[in-house]
Amino acid sequence: MSVSPGYAPYEPQLRPIAWGENIWIVEGPEVTYRLAGVPIPCPTRMTVVRNDDGSLLLHSPVCHSEQLSTALAALGTITKLVAPNSYHYLHIDDWALAHASAAVFAPRTAAKNVKAQCEVIKNDPDVLSRVGLPSKLIDLGNFQEVVFFHEPSRTLIVTDLMQNFEASRASRRLTRFLLKAGGATGPSGQPSLEIRHAARKHKSALGEGIQQMLDWHPEQIILSHGKCYRSDAVRELERAFAWH
Repeated sequence: MSVSPGYAPYEPQLRPIAWGENIWIVEGPEVTYRLAGVPIPCPTRMTVVRNDDGSLLLHSPVCHSEQLSTALAALGTITKLVAPNSYHYLHIDDWALAHASAAVFAPRTAAKNVKAQCEVIKNDPDVLSRVGLPSKLIDLGNFQEVVFFHEPSRTLIVTDLMQNFEASRASRRLTRFLLKAGGATGPSGQPSLEIRHAARKHKSALGEGIQQMLDWHPEQIILSHGKCYRSDAVRELERAFAWH
């Protein structure tokens, strides 16, 4: 049995935490990925948005459990499940199985890994309107991510295009070193090294995505990995993509 490198979890785990009116976050258990062959702990976070009709959209669902499903049912009926980028599809099928009437959305690079019936997210007004939140697909070739904006709370929702790991939460010195070397360690969050590499051949697409995020004039940013931003969102975005 493999031993997790360890990243101090954000608490409470697997419970909806109010972020603003009609928007919640759910902290999930860590997953691991490999950087230079070394397993790196990665905390997970889901965003839950309640629509005007009382239905719920789940962005980047964390692991499914009956207890979490019950807690969400108290907030509304789950009608939309979103795998927002090429890597964040791990738990979509479990949620789709438990909520068979929910529509599933994912960009092309994630949809191919989803077993449930899935609508591919494109920069098409009709498709984006069905997702239900202002959004923008940023296509970097093999890596695609859809960023979202929750207008009532002025919150930008980002998955991997911007990360803000807290190195002090990692239990191993090597992990802390690699997190910093990968470039996604805060307090100034930014894309990881591999995403910056992918963006080199897709500068125009990334630039359009950055401009859209700035044009929304967000005040806060929910991240899937690391510490979120409660203020100065535009300044944080400008810092995160200053390398572009």
